[in-house]
Amino acid sequence: MAAAYVRIHQTILEQIRSGKLQPGDKLPSERDLAGKFEVSLMTARHAVSMLQQEGYVIRRVGSGSFVAPATSGGQRLQDPHELFKGKLTGRLVATQMLAAGAVVPEPMVGMSCGLVARVWSSGTSRMIEEQIWLPVANERELRKIGSTPLLGWIALDGLFAKETIEAVVVQGEAFLRIIHTLYDSAQRPLAHRVSLCPGDQVQVQRILRP
Repeated sequence: MAAAYVRIHQTILEQIRSGKLQPGDKLPSERDLAGKFEVSLMTARHAVSMLQQEGYVIRRVGSGSFVAPATSGGQRLQDPHELFKGKLTGRLVATQMLAAGAVVPEPMVGMSCGLVARVWSSGTSRMIEEQIWLPVANERELRKIGSTPLLGWIALDGLFAKETIEAVVVQGEAFLRIIHTLYDSAQRPLAHRVSLCPGDQVQVQRILRP
């Protein structure tokens, strides 16, 4: 039978790999883990420390342990325009402050938000259409983003994201829909982005741990 700390380590690791625990999700406290697995607090702490050393978990003093950002474990979060082979040019299409009570993506509910629409092009071909919801106070702040990549515009230490990539069909054409919700280290949402990319031209690559 595996050592107690190995059982805790493997259980949490399987939950991360299966997606049951997502980047940013908080782990049970070490005391709760010790009670659940009927082991000492030291044993539970050792299991979480192993996950931290392997890059799967980050610890925040006074807050607890969380599943590590997508940039950990050999993965790197990318802005959608990085997924294309050639260089793309970004252009701001429209900005709009949303009225109180307007429909916004779930992570941004309750926040004063603005909406940014941008396109990324190669020559005269539109390659990416993206919509970004940002918690800002006025439209002037929205316009500042211009064609700056979102990750560079936010540029905060501890930034992490939840990412979803879906295959969709729009008017008979195949697209990838890439959805990012970006958070700061205190779990506060900083932006929500939905990007639509032609499926036959974009290439998504991730380096994952076994």
